[in-house]
Amino acid sequence: MKEWYEVINVVFLHDIGVYGTVDQMGAFASVVKYTKDDCEYEELLENDEFAIVDEIVFHRVEEE
Repeated sequence: MKEWYEVINVVFLHDIGVYGTVDQMGAFASVVKYTKDDCEYEELLENDEFAIVDEIVFHRVEEE
């Protein structure tokens, strides 16, 4: 049995006032996915351009 946790960080983007999720977290910059005006964006943003407002944790179990 394989067991792991998947963590999704929900963020608020200060400049444009929308919520999104972090796809890849980095030390100084992260890849953030968000939707604005019915268009989906995926951008590399500096970490001071957004605030983490929630963390969703999924417990995953896979049987072999």
